[in-house]
Amino acid sequence: MNEIYLTFYQFIPLIEITYSSELRDHLKFLAEGKTTARTIEKCYKNKKMCERSEDIKTAFLSTYSDLRWSWYDDGYNYYRNFRSFVFQNQPIRPLVPIISRTVKWKGTPTIDSKIVSTKKAEISPILIGRSIKKIILTKTDKNVKDFESNLKVLLRFCNVSKNKEKMYFLNGVFKETGDISIQDSDIITIIETDPQTYKNLDFTNQKISRIYYGGIELLVHDMKQVYVIYKEKPPKILRKRVEKIISLFFSLKFLIQRATYLLSTDLFENMGIRDVSNIMEYFISSLNPSIYSSQNIPNLLPKHYQRMLFKSLCKKMNLLNNFSYLLEKIKKKILEMPAYEASFFFNKKNIFTNDLRDKVILTLAKEPEPELTEKERLMLDFFVFQYKKELENDALYEFKVQREIPLGCMTRNGIRKDIKRWLEVRGFPTNTFTDNELKKSPVADVINRLNKKDLIIITQVTKGRTDFLLSLNDENSFIVKLLL
Repeated sequence: MNEIYLTFYQFIPLIEITYSSELRDHLKFLAEGKTTARTIEKCYKNKKMCERSEDIKTAFLSTYSDLRWSWYDDGYNYYRNFRSFVFQNQPIRPLVPIISRTVKWKGTPTIDSKIVSTKKAEISPILIGRSIKKIILTKTDKNVKDFESNLKVLLRFCNVSKNKEKMYFLNGVFKETGDISIQDSDIITIIETDPQTYKNLDFTNQKISRIYYGGIELLVHDMKQVYVIYKEKPPKILRKRVEKIISLFFSLKFLIQRATYLLSTDLFENMGIRDVSNIMEYFISSLNPSIYSSQNIPNLLPKHYQRMLFKSLCKKMNLLNNFSYLLEKIKKKILEMPAYEASFFFNKKNIFTNDLRDKVILTLAKEPEPELTEKERLMLDFFVFQYKKELENDALYEFKVQREIPLGCMTRNGIRKDIKRWLEVRGFPTNTFTDNELKKSPVADVINRLNKKDLIIITQVTKGRTDFLLSLNDENSFIVKLLL
C-alpha cells in the first residue's frame, strides 16, 4: 500500500428518537422497529424515484447536506438479504444508513503529503449519528516517522469541533433540543496500512488487542484507535466492508453504554406504555451484538468474513458482556413493572420479545407455585383470558395512568354469562361449573379458594347493583408468569 488511510469517527447516540415528542415529523418512522423496516422497504422498492424526488428528503445537517437513503456503497447488499424479516413483521433495523454527500473537510491542519480530506454524516436506523472525516496520506519516510505527532494534531482538530458536530445532529433530528442531553463518543480513529508500516510506527504505553481473520488483522489501541493491516493492497469494497464492522462495533458499544445509563434513571417514570414498550423492544432487537453474527439471522452482515471479524471483535472487547449486563437490567425492569405493562410489551410477539419472555418466565419459575385443583386452574385460566382480552383493547396504553377499576375485572353474573362459551371453545364440558355453583353467595367456592391463595382479589362494592368485583391479583408472581 502506498497510502495510509485515516478515518475519524464521532458517534452520537440517538436513543431519544424512540420516545421524544420533539422528533422531527419526517423522522418519526425511526421510533418503532416495524415502522422503520416498512419505510425502508418502501424506499427500497422505489429507489430510482427516490434518487430524484424532493419528497424523500430525510434530514438536513448544517455544513453537510441533505441526508438520504443510499443504495450505493454496498447499501443494496446490506438490505437485500434482510427483506424477508420485513415480511415477517420483525422489528429488525437494517444496516442501511441515511447518508449525506461527501464534502470537503475545510480548515484541516497542514501536514505533509495530504492528498484528500473529506467528511460526511450518517444516521443509522440503529439510532446513532456518525460524523466521518477522512484523510489519505502518501506513505513516505517522513510521514511514518511523524505519524504519531500528526495523528495527535488531527485528533485535537477533531475535538475542537466535537460539540458543534453533536449539535448539527441534534438540530437535524429534533425540533427542540433544550431538554435533550446526549453524551457523544470520543473520536475513534481507523488507520489502514500494511504490516511493515505498522511495525515502523512507534507506540508507547498502549494496551493493544489483536483480532485476525482471513488475512485481515485488526489491532485495537486503548479502545480509541483501530489499525487495519492488509498484507496486499485491498479492493475498495473490502476496505469499506471492514470499516463497516468496526463502525458497527463502536456504534453498539456507545449505544449500549447510553441505554444502560438511561435504564438507571427514571426514564420510564412518566412515560406511556407504548413508548416504554417501543424502547425495550429497540434495546433487545437492535443492541444485541449476537444478532449481527448469528446463524439464525445471518444476513445483517452479508459476508462471512464480516460476521467472523465482528464476532471476534465483540468477544475480544467484551461487548457481549456489556449487553448481557444491559439485558439483566431490562429483565429487572420488567419484573418490577405492573403485570399490565409487562403483558402489553410481550404482546408484541416477535423473535426478540419471545426470547426475553422465556428468560423472564424462567426467573419467575424459581418461585414456588400454589397447588391447584383442575377446576381452580380452569377458573384461573378464564380470568387470565379475560385480562388479556381487555388488555388488547384497552385505550389507556398510550398513557401512564392509575386504573380506577382493575384490568380484567368481572362480576359474578359476568362470569356465569361468559365462562360456558369459553369452556366450549376449548373443548371442556360446559357443565364444569354449574349455575348454582357460580350463584353461591357471597362468591363461588372455587373463587373463594383462589382468593385465599392470593390469586384472585374480591372487592366489595358499596354502591350500585353489583356486590362484588372479581379480578386477578396481578402482583402475585405466579399470576405474572401466567400473564406473560
